[in-house]
Amino acid sequence: MKRFGILLLALAAFALGQSPLEKLKSALDRLRGPAHQAVYALTVERPGSSRTYRLRVYTDGERAHLRVLEPKAEAGMAFLSLGQDLYLFDPRLGRTLRLPPSGRSERFLGSDLTYQDLMGRDLEELFQVTEEGGTLRLVPKPGAPTPYGRVEVYLREGFIERVLYYDQRGQAVRELRLGSYQRLDGAYLPRTLELKDLTRQGYRTLVEVTEVQVGPVPERCFNPLYLERGC
Repeated sequence: MKRFGILLLALAAFALGQSPLEKLKSALDRLRGPAHQAVYALTVERPGSSRTYRLRVYTDGERAHLRVLEPKAEAGMAFLSLGQDLYLFDPRLGRTLRLPPSGRSERFLGSDLTYQDLMGRDLEELFQVTEEGGTLRLVPKPGAPTPYGRVEVYLREGFIERVLYYDQRGQAVRELRLGSYQRLDGAYLPRTLELKDLTRQGYRTLVEVTEVQVGPVPERCFNPLYLERGC
């Protein structure tokens, strides 16, 4: 317990010397975790219904390969995020598609996550970051392709606990909550995520991270040619 307290003090001291953008980058790096493979349970809740997907995820912290394991109707679908490029493989079509920028705001597997959320670096690249009262305040850079008028990121000891997304009129439209960070090989990864659509009651997406295996991911996992055959 004493060692944990010393670690928190060290993290707090480190955070004091960081700029708002550096704090955001550091927190997002912890959110992404180390290079690992894992199973993600993605539950999409709607008024009167719920549907759960099991995904096998391969990531090196920058790039990500997601493959649907269940339910059977969607099994084999795969997604690959490579910076600003996003590829989709649909076994029903039998081919891999590159998602155009216009499609990045669409919902991932009908959840409250968008394809843009899967691409990983939009908060750092599309927004200017300031800090007010311990909260990171993000506003879009001129001409940035984002539907949000601002984003607020709430940190606790350097970890993201809550993110609020506002539309261009200043109304909160999405809320992300993260919890139960686990330490993995010197890095961190949240065990749970909850994303709510604040404009529609009963619209919520839950993510639970299980079966984590830390270690290098084969380079072929990040090759679009392997979306169909698996890595």
